[in-house]
Amino acid sequence: MKKTSLFATDLDGTLLRNDGTFSARDLAALETLRDRGCAVVLATGRSPLSLQRCLGKRKLPVDWYVLSSGAGILNSVGEVTLSRTLSPDDTVAIHNAFADLGITDTSIQGTFPDAHILHWMDGKHCLDFRKRLAYYRDFSRKIDCPEISSTEVIGFIHPDQAEQVISALSAALGRKYSIVRATSPIDHYTVWVEVFAQGVNKASACDTIRKELGISMQLTAAVGNDWNDIQMLRWADRSFISSNAPEALLAEFENVPSNQHNAVATAIDVWFEAL
Repeated sequence: MKKTSLFATDLDGTLLRNDGTFSARDLAALETLRDRGCAVVLATGRSPLSLQRCLGKRKLPVDWYVLSSGAGILNSVGEVTLSRTLSPDDTVAIHNAFADLGITDTSIQGTFPDAHILHWMDGKHCLDFRKRLAYYRDFSRKIDCPEISSTEVIGFIHPDQAEQVISALSAALGRKYSIVRATSPIDHYTVWVEVFAQGVNKASACDTIRKELGISMQLTAAVGNDWNDIQMLRWADRSFISSNAPEALLAEFENVPSNQHNAVATAIDVWFEAL
């Protein structure tokens, strides 16, 4: 069936409930979209391995997977259709920009689709970083030099310092790279400042899919809950934010119930009624 519209949903805090389960109503609504000729996109900051760990043997009614916040795209059968990476020189430049700000609490992620491989260096590491390192113990590699190809460089930042760090990084790095803010899925407090290749975000990846399918921008919608969804929400023709989102995002986008109460199904119902 030719796809005539596109609906993108975030995973953690949007489609995925706090206990790691999915609402039957949300999944049924996504399946209905597909039956009506809509391309369903799951757009998440997770790497392919992290998504696999999350889902286990569960299958979602999804046509495309935007992963690592837009650095990579997988189709429904798991084939990589897009991979954006940083060169060794890029990785060094970004790592040094963090270091110049006194931030040694960083991780360098392997090239997509192996973005779960965590490269780290000696430094002062916060509890959130140490927990993440333990979670990826089998995939972590200590390095002495950041001169490697990568998907992204992540800085672990206290929320009070996030805006200042992002502003300083933007000034130091210019427009050569994409800076994405996310809230840690581990402690739900620490800010991850993620630096990717130029133009990488959920919006640009979703637009790549839209163009490939020949779908009009007027027939796009998205739902999310966190800072790394903001570009995608501003990109879509109709955008929704779940009620468990930060206040600043709730003020900008159309509100739907939380991830605990069918945020995705509600957004789909409202969008289709308008269509």
